[in-house]
Amino acid sequence: MVEKTDLLQWPQKIKDTPTKKYSKRYCRFHRDKRHGTEDCYKLKNEIERLVGYFKEFILKKTRAAEREGTHERKERGRSWSKERFKGRVDNAPVKGVIHTIAGGPAGGDSGRSRKKYARYLETARRSYRIMSVDKEEDITFGKGDLEADMGSQNDPMVIKMDIANFLVHKVLVDNGSWVDILFINVLRKMEIEVASLQPLSTPLVGFGDSEVIPLGTIDLPVSIGAEPKRKTMMVKFLGVDTHFVYNVILGRPGLNLFRAVLSTFHLKM
Repeated sequence: MVEKTDLLQWPQKIKDTPTKKYSKRYCRFHRDKRHGTEDCYKLKNEIERLVGYFKEFILKKTRAAEREGTHERKERGRSWSKERFKGRVDNAPVKGVIHTIAGGPAGGDSGRSRKKYARYLETARRSYRIMSVDKEEDITFGKGDLEADMGSQNDPMVIKMDIANFLVHKVLVDNGSWVDILFINVLRKMEIEVASLQPLSTPLVGFGDSEVIPLGTIDLPVSIGAEPKRKTMMVKFLGVDTHFVYNVILGRPGLNLFRAVLSTFHLKM
């Protein structure tokens, strides 16, 4: 195959001489009968040159392929990062939510009520900006708030609180939840009929991989803290019929209602 390419540098053909015209030996490289192909040292030199050429050729190709592969990997990484960032900016839906409860009637159960709720929030923000902050009490956490037997600071914040004159334990404080949730087992122990809940059609997302339609909503008095700093507020709970390790989830609406400040490091509220 090499013979048919321009890679092989052919020598000039030597004219036949009468003494070698009928020789049995023949060099295909020189196209001459003075010696055989196997004995041609110039052909051997040419082969060695070609071997070196092909080695260099293969090495260059390998390096080029490696550079191209590295470039493609970098481009794929950049593309993935851009798509991931773009998804966050555009608020694209994600594959799933872990320990986050979303949905519910935070702004109402209809389009009209949600628009009204949005106007209310804007008015509240404007009113809050003109309020004097001198009346706000500074809330800080220090070493005195750390307890020796508190365990790991990475534990979830679990409290107990009074709900409709029932002392309810295993209340998960979750500032990532959009709603306050009361599970079916607590409703039954409180002897609250499901029929007494206000119907709701807005689903919740976050319990496993599926949506959960709440049983409805109910306003109940909730008391947190000890005297003289005990506070009672009416909290709108969503009744949910699903298995969960906690009895209640106190989400952002309830926390903001009590104007609670959390420290996950101190496990204090």
